[in-house]
Amino acid sequence: MYNPGLEAFLAVARTLSVSRAAGQLNLAQSTVSKRLKDLERELGTSLIERGQGAKSLRLTPEGEEFLDIALRWNSLWNQAQTLKAENRKLSLTIGTLDSLNYALFPPLYRALSQHQPKIRLRIITSHSPEIYDLIDRRQIDVGFSLIERTHPTLSVEKCHSEPMVVLRTASPSRPETGTVDLCDLDSRHELYVSSGISYQIWHDQRRDPLFTDSIRLDSAQLVFSFLCDEKQWAIVPLSVAKMAKSRGNFSLFYLSDPPPERICYKITHKYPKASTVASLQLLDHYLGLCLPPKPGA
Repeated sequence: MYNPGLEAFLAVARTLSVSRAAGQLNLAQSTVSKRLKDLERELGTSLIERGQGAKSLRLTPEGEEFLDIALRWNSLWNQAQTLKAENRKLSLTIGTLDSLNYALFPPLYRALSQHQPKIRLRIITSHSPEIYDLIDRRQIDVGFSLIERTHPTLSVEKCHSEPMVVLRTASPSRPETGTVDLCDLDSRHELYVSSGISYQIWHDQRRDPLFTDSIRLDSAQLVFSFLCDEKQWAIVPLSVAKMAKSRGNFSLFYLSDPPPERICYKITHKYPKASTVASLQLLDHYLGLCLPPKPGA
């Protein structure tokens, strides 16, 4: 489609005058007339009736029909130009887990949101298995999962690991921190928090997997809705326990026979969209700055 001719046609259709259309477009009348003729030649039909001595122009029947097409085409063209301009901006869509959003990534999100030039940031909370599918379908640019999988089109790398610790409400009858043996904790008062396959295997080897009296939760953040009694306890990632201590009356304890550390994997597409390459590089930079070092490091 001859876009300058389309622009000229729409201006003439609005004003029914070549001179007024030329004024609106800041062009010479001869230029507007030439662009109209070029468009008509391309379409193979007349769009404007050019009557002798007429003070204003009229659209031909073909011009009336083409007007609706021209308006829709012009709208799509403007959308395409907007998309092209937006693609020059930094943008990033992140898929991650509830517990990571709550306890581990707030410093990262603050850094990304304060970056200049601005990054158009979108956060999607999902579950570990679904994150792989979202990246494969390019609905998100980068994901963080507790599951490591081999995938032909995705890159998976270890991003962060942290110990699992016991979280309890603070009590005058015991220290604020220290080391505890799992055998000394009453399973009847456990709040079981799902933390991946490795943790579940470790837990089932030490506790009867058929024991159903404990409360079972699929999100570490739900612990704070239940952990209100001195007898209750939960095993959670260290970042969650530290967040709890900073915001409430809680104590954390390391286990003498600890479970495997919780490992967080970063997943990206092997062939990322060109518009996100710079944003992914910035994400890696801020991950190195914002994720806490391992205890003792």
